[in-house]
Amino acid sequence: MKIKLLPLLIICFLLIQSCEKPDPNGCHNAVIFYNYLSDAARNQTPYFTNLAFDTISFASDKGDTVTFVKTKTDSTWYKEEIRGNPACDWDKNYYQVLHNNYTAIKGNGSFDVKLSKKTKDGSLNAININFNDIDFDIDLGWLNPSFGYSYFIGLSVINNRNYINTIYAYNILGDTSSSYIIINKDNGLLKLNNKNDNTVWTLLKP
Repeated sequence: MKIKLLPLLIICFLLIQSCEKPDPNGCHNAVIFYNYLSDAARNQTPYFTNLAFDTISFASDKGDTVTFVKTKTDSTWYKEEIRGNPACDWDKNYYQVLHNNYTAIKGNGSFDVKLSKKTKDGSLNAININFNDIDFDIDLGWLNPSFGYSYFIGLSVINNRNYINTIYAYNILGDTSSSYIIINKDNGLLKLNNKNDNTVWTLLKP
């Protein structure tokens, strides 16, 4: 008889354990989602896929030249809390951010590039280029001719070279009096017009 009752006792014990009292705060086990940058997003600029752009040189209209070399690429995460309440642990979305760090090995200047799955302003698949402490935020969709971006140029001729599917990107979005860059998918940053010191920098072939 004891042997026959043992399975029933085990089943009852398991049922009791599974029927836990609900958390009075309405909490649940937090869920974390990781959102990685796709290969398609990485391929929208050369900085994360083309080894030729590990070293980049620019020449100014004042006769200066600066050369940057990539020292490392960091992968970090932008965290977004999406559900929960102050008494609980929130569900979270983590969005990948790739950051190329560059060092000037010739001349003076600074250059860094970040590629983000999502940014604080809600943009998806965006690149940030910082050249000489001036930030430019570019939605990768703008680099696609079919996107209909208002500052799409098409063909640009820089240093006697033809570059297709180029766009303007302004330091202050929509402010055409602010510093701007010309950029495209295949070659990245082609030209910087720095309105702060009235200097123009152009890409030298990597």
